[in-house]
Amino acid sequence: MDVFSGLFGVAYLIPLLMVASFVVVGLAGKRLPRLEWGGWVAVGFAGAAMVLGVLIGAGEMLHPGTWTNVQYTWFHLPGNGTGPTPNGVRLVVGTLVDPISALLLVVVTVVGFLVLLYSIGYMHHDRGLPRYYAELSLFLAAMTGVVLANNLLEFFVFWELVGVCSYFLIGFYYEKPSAASAAKEAFLVTRVGDVMFLLGIFLYFSAFATQGPAGTGGWAASGFVFAHGSTPFLAGASANSTTLTVAGIMILGGAAGKSAQFPLHVWLPDAMEGPTTVSALIHAATMVAAGVYLLAVTSVFIGFTSFDDLLIVAIGGFTAFYAATMAVVHPDIKRVIAYSTISQLGYMVLAVGAGFAMVGLFHLFTHAFFKALLFLAAGSVIHAVGTQDLFKMGGLRKPMRLTATAFAIGGLALAGIPPFAGFWSKDDILSAVYSQLGAHPAYWPFFLLAFAGVFLTAYYIFRAWFLAFSGDHPRDPTLPHAHEGPWVMQVPLVVLSAFAVGAGLFVFWPSFQGLLFHGLGAAGIPPTYGVTDLTLSAASVALAGAGILLAWRLWGNGRVFVLAESSPAQPIRRLLLNRYYFKAGYDWVGARGLYTVARAADFFDRYVIDGTVHGFERAFAYTSDRMRRIQSGVVSDYAAYVIAGLVAVFLLLLVVAPYLVARLGGT
Repeated sequence: MDVFSGLFGVAYLIPLLMVASFVVVGLAGKRLPRLEWGGWVAVGFAGAAMVLGVLIGAGEMLHPGTWTNVQYTWFHLPGNGTGPTPNGVRLVVGTLVDPISALLLVVVTVVGFLVLLYSIGYMHHDRGLPRYYAELSLFLAAMTGVVLANNLLEFFVFWELVGVCSYFLIGFYYEKPSAASAAKEAFLVTRVGDVMFLLGIFLYFSAFATQGPAGTGGWAASGFVFAHGSTPFLAGASANSTTLTVAGIMILGGAAGKSAQFPLHVWLPDAMEGPTTVSALIHAATMVAAGVYLLAVTSVFIGFTSFDDLLIVAIGGFTAFYAATMAVVHPDIKRVIAYSTISQLGYMVLAVGAGFAMVGLFHLFTHAFFKALLFLAAGSVIHAVGTQDLFKMGGLRKPMRLTATAFAIGGLALAGIPPFAGFWSKDDILSAVYSQLGAHPAYWPFFLLAFAGVFLTAYYIFRAWFLAFSGDHPRDPTLPHAHEGPWVMQVPLVVLSAFAVGAGLFVFWPSFQGLLFHGLGAAGIPPTYGVTDLTLSAASVALAGAGILLAWRLWGNGRVFVLAESSPAQPIRRLLLNRYYFKAGYDWVGARGLYTVARAADFFDRYVIDGTVHGFERAFAYTSDRMRRIQSGVVSDYAAYVIAGLVAVFLLLLVVAPYLVARLGGT
């Protein structure tokens, strides 16, 4: 083992470095002579984490298939030798470095470092900088914790911390009602998925309590730890398949909430209320990818039933097309990229459902770089002209050549034009799913939807490029003169552009292939490139080219395509701009549901709870008032009461009691 692989055992230092950044910046950030110095502290810690993450990724490539699991027992509930968990239940905390986590470590640490460096220039005018850098550091700690977690319970703890950080960062401009509302919306929608995720963990526990890695005495006894091997637990499970199917649906629900898949997708476009740097890191490259990572980890280590696989394919394929349709009409540059994120995550989910988890993660790897590039390029435009409205922009190519070039490179990678990164990973997914259509004909509709999404993707991203950068001058003459940002904003654009061009070519590097595909069974086998695959790739590239050509025809050279109000397409445009009225529907159902529940609760409180209390109060008051009148102070009255009581007792003993005894057959 060399120095690279020797770092596997100290991978836990990566989240600890970012926790240290959170503590230092959070406590000392306001005390520094200049507020931006806290940003440089965070950049320093993130740089150290990036170096360690890249070295671990390099070590995994040099020693493909190496697994290093460092863990400690949190607590142990001993068993009594009987029941479903005869060896007891053990909870552990630990870090697992394997091909999957090594790949994601590189993504999270590299993109995190570049976004923090970019923030030095982009955020320098904002208030609350110590809070911003502290929250971003805590997010990176939580996300690397998710990546390194060696069991589902630890995974869930860091998963929740990621959600909390997302809430803080989306609502960074909390003075704006729209930002505060977006933060609450993201928190509530993702909580729906989180509850499903937790239920899925409980169901898997009930199914696999007595199964697990060889020699451990069961999954519960081993601490829910992911097993080293190519055969998922599900392959040899004797548990009820219904339980496993429901557990898989719950896991899919958790992933759909975090990765904004249909029908839990509504929060992500509104999350653009946060700073653009937050969008680049959390809502494009890392946090939203956590849902795909959860599905991939579950697929590799646990497995899904055939019904779950079909459902995952359906959600992924439909979302890939559905989100792309909304991006083709939106005027906000950040929201166009946000819809693109939802769509591209759908492709990754589609790959996992078809049985190619590592192919989906390969697209996650390339997508993180070119999508972060697109967001940061959009941030440079917003930083320069002060608006997110594409229809106010235009003519920015000459004053912002670097940004225009970076956005174009990101767009070509997103559209899947060779040799840019997105081509290799996106075509891997299409080829992988296509290879399964013979065995699973039910996949056909969702494959076709994803394939049609290729055309829409190329169209909407180059529509955005032409609207922002083509032409001779901005359409809104009141916009300030555009210029490039400082070097701390330009360097990340250059580095991410290099990744957007070359990251897909890593797949031809044998060491990277070992990292991506070694030791993970059928889920890691890449599709074989044959005549059919080449034909499919050619068709995909042709579709993307047609999308770019249509975008140029309608929006190129500063043109603006205006749809007539009388056009039959106007209702479709309004439908897309209003997100198919899904958000309005959720708001209506939520408001009506909450109003109905509130009225029912008010009725119950007023007439049941309060009515019972007040009823007892009036009954006791009436009784006490009547009994009080007995105390008259007249001795003759008291004597009469005594005589009446004696007569009553006499009648009870001599008349009523014998009658009852006779009726009951006694003597």
